Amino acid sequence: MAKKKNKSKFLSNITRRDFIAGSLVGAGSALLHANAPWSIFKSSIKKKSRGVFSDPWTGFGGVGDYGISNGNVASTRDAAHLIRDVSMEELLKTTEETGEEYDMVIIGGGFSGIGAAYEFNKAYGDTKKCLILENHPVFGGEAKQNEFDVDGYRIFAPQGSNDFGLPNESNNSLISEIYRKTGLPFEFKFVNKDPSKSNVDTPLDNYYGVFWEEERYDTGYFMGKDAVTPWIINPREDRLARMPWSNKFKTELNRAFDDKETYYKGDDLDTWLDSMTYKELLENKMGFSSKVTEYFDPIVAISMGAVGCDVLSAYSARQLEMPGTEARYVYDSSKDDYDVGVYSFPGGNTGIYRHIIKHLMPEAIRGEKEFEAILYNDINFEAIDRPDNAMKIRLNSTAIAVQHDGKADASEYVNITYYQDGKVKKVKAKSVVMGIGGWVAKKIISDLPEPLLKAYDEFYHGPILTVNVAVRNWRFLDKLGISSGRMFEGFGNFFSIRRPMITGEYTQPYDPEKPIALTFYVPFHKPGYSIKEQGPLGRLELLNKTYAEYEQEIVKQMTAMFSDAGFDADRDIAGIILNRWGHAYISPQPGFHFGKDGNEAPRDIVRKGFGRIQFGHSELSGYMSHTRALNEGSRAAMNAMKFI
Repeated sequence: MAKKKNKSKFLSNITRRDFIAGSLVGAGSALLHANAPWSIFKSSIKKKSRGVFSDPWTGFGGVGDYGISNGNVASTRDAAHLIRDVSMEELLKTTEETGEEYDMVIIGGGFSGIGAAYEFNKAYGDTKKCLILENHPVFGGEAKQNEFDVDGYRIFAPQGSNDFGLPNESNNSLISEIYRKTGLPFEFKFVNKDPSKSNVDTPLDNYYGVFWEEERYDTGYFMGKDAVTPWIINPREDRLARMPWSNKFKTELNRAFDDKETYYKGDDLDTWLDSMTYKELLENKMGFSSKVTEYFDPIVAISMGAVGCDVLSAYSARQLEMPGTEARYVYDSSKDDYDVGVYSFPGGNTGIYRHIIKHLMPEAIRGEKEFEAILYNDINFEAIDRPDNAMKIRLNSTAIAVQHDGKADASEYVNITYYQDGKVKKVKAKSVVMGIGGWVAKKIISDLPEPLLKAYDEFYHGPILTVNVAVRNWRFLDKLGISSGRMFEGFGNFFSIRRPMITGEYTQPYDPEKPIALTFYVPFHKPGYSIKEQGPLGRLELLNKTYAEYEQEIVKQMTAMFSDAGFDADRDIAGIILNRWGHAYISPQPGFHFGKDGNEAPRDIVRKGFGRIQFGHSELSGYMSHTRALNEGSRAAMNAMKFI
C-alpha cells in the first residue's frame, strides 16, 4: 500500500516536544506544555513552552505566547467577517450590559492604540480608567513575533512590524520620550561576523538586502532552477553585467539606481509627486520602459503600499527614497552597519511594543524591568484585565458597534459594543480613540458623519504574507555566499536572514552550523487593476489557501533555490509559520496625501474626528510605521481627552 502523504509534513519538525509517538499533540487548538531545555527566568523554575496548531487555515503558530496569534488567525478573520456578513440589528439584540464605564476606550491594541494609552497614562496615571479592546489573542497588532524551539535554541522572527532607527536621545520627539521612560536603550550591538565561520555579509534587518544598501550585503537574484545560471550573486557590484537581461534594460536600471537627474524644479515637489502614480513618474516623466516599473513593483509593495506602482502615489515612493523622487538613496562604502542605523529586534518591533506595555502595566510581562526579560519573558495574561486595573487590555474582543449616546455634539458618552467568546457585550466611555483601520471603523460607527464616510471611501489597503522558516543550519546560504535573495521565478519575491542583536544570555546564534530564521515577504500586488481592485484581489489570493498549500509552495521554492547548495527540506527545515495580514498597508493613491483638485486630503478630514470619537490609526500618516502609529495614537488621545 502506498504511504499516505503528509499534508503538513514540516509541522513534525517544529520541535521534538510537539509530537508524541508521531501524533501532533497541539492539533485542534490544544496546547502542548513541556519543560524547555532553557529557562528565561533567573530562578530554577523551568519555563513552559507551547506548540500550537490552531486549525488547517492558520496552521502552526510556533511556541511561546505568540503561538496562538500568528497574523490574522482564523478566529480574528471570522470575527471580522461577522461585522461584514451578519445582520447587525439582530446581533445587537443579544447585547449584554456589563455596566462598565471608562474615561477612555481605545479600539485596537497595536502601536496606534498603545500610543493613545501611553498619552492617557501620562496625563492621568492611575486616577482615571482606560480600556483597550484588541481583537487578536495577543496584543501588539502587527508588532508580534514568531518563536521557534530548534535543537535547544530559541529562534525569534518578526510577524510584521520590523525595522527601526534609533531616535536622538536628547530631542523631544514622542519616540525619544518613550525610549527614556520605558528604558529602551539608545545603543545596540549585534553579533559580529566571524570569518572563521562565514564570510557572508548579513544585514541587521530584513529589508536592507532587498534594495536599499543592497550593495553592502551579499544578495542573490534567483533566476530559476533551469536557468543557465540559477543564481546571480551580488548583481549590482558589476552594474548588472552578469544578469541575463537585455543591455537596454540593464542600462535603464543602472540609470535608475544612479538617480542623478532632477525632474521637477518647483517649490511644491511633494504636491507634484502626489498628483501622479509612481508608474507615471517612472515612465512619463523619467522616460523608463515598463520593465523598470515591473522591477520596482514588488519592492514598493512589500515596503509600503502592497499594490503596484501603477496605482501608488509617487509621493509614497518618495517616502521610500525611490528613484526619481529626489529623496536619493546613495550607497556609501565608507559607512558601517551602525552608520546605516537600521536595526531589528529579534522579534521585530515587538521589542519596542513590549517595553511600552511593561511601562504601562508592569505585571503584564513577568519578571524584572530588564532588557532581555522584557523581550523574552512570558506575558501574564491574567494581569492585563483585572477588575481593579486603571488600565485594562481585553483580548479576543472585536468592536462591532460604536455610537454616541444621542447627538455627537451633545452626548455625554459613547456606547461601545464588542464581540468576545461568542457573546455580545457593551461598555460606555467618555471618549473613544479608534486605533483600527478605516475598513473597520467606517462599518462599526453608526453615526459617522457623511464627510468622514466619504473620506474613508478614499482609503485602500493591500495584503502581505510574512513567512518565517526556521532552519537547523544555513550552510546552503553560506555555500551560495548570500544572506538575502530576490526571486524572479516561483513563490514569493524576497527573503533574508539577519545578524542577531546581542540581548544577553539568550542572544541567538549566528553560525552556518546553527539554527536561524529565514523571513520571506510575499506581496500580492496586481498591476493592471484599479486601486479599488488590487487590494481585494490580493486578499482573495492570500486568504484562499490552507496552511498545507502554502507550506508545499514554500518547500518547493526553497528546494528549487537551495538544493544544489546542499539544502534538504526534510533534514533542514525545523518549522514554517505563516503570518497573513489582509490589510497590511494603506495604499495611498494620488491625492491621498495632499488632496486633489483643491479638495482637502482624505486623511486630514478623518484626523478631525467628531464628537467624543477620535481617529488615530497609522494609515492616517500615509506610511504605516511604528513611530507614525505612536504619533497618530498620541494625537488622537490628546484630542479625545478634552472630553474627559
